[in-house]
Amino acid sequence: MRNVPGTVSIVTTGRAPNRHGLTLTAGCSLSAAPPSVLVCVNRSAGAHDTILGSGSFCWNILGVEHRDLALKFSGQDGSKGDIRFGDGLWCDLKTGAPSLVGAVCSFDCRVVNAYSDTSHTIFTGEVVAQTTRAGCESLVYIDGCFAAPKAV
Repeated sequence: MRNVPGTVSIVTTGRAPNRHGLTLTAGCSLSAAPPSVLVCVNRSAGAHDTILGSGSFCWNILGVEHRDLALKFSGQDGSKGDIRFGDGLWCDLKTGAPSLVGAVCSFDCRVVNAYSDTSHTIFTGEVVAQTTRAGCESLVYIDGCFAAPKAV
């Protein structure tokens, strides 16, 4: 699996002071009509139960300039919960889940389904609001390293 490149994102949920978020590469678009996405969240993650309880999440696609934020939300510095939101600029779109200002794009979603499978839950979400920032380079993760995709 380390050889499969993934878009680096932060999935967020909840409202201050009970916000949670995590870095993940297991997310993708699901359909264009209606616009929907899916994200796979480990059941041991702090955000997992908050997504279930709130019924919403925001899938924030990171740019190359967000590498440090990706590390913070991966828990490598030991931070958990709302303290992770001390870095970056965050706003609410429609559901109240935190949206990263300056993300490549952010999809604010209402949970439609939650499927439990092994250690993760697959959440599907209907996109109820979104933001997009043109002209930026997405951050990817492959073979244990962050990278920037290059045009061919």
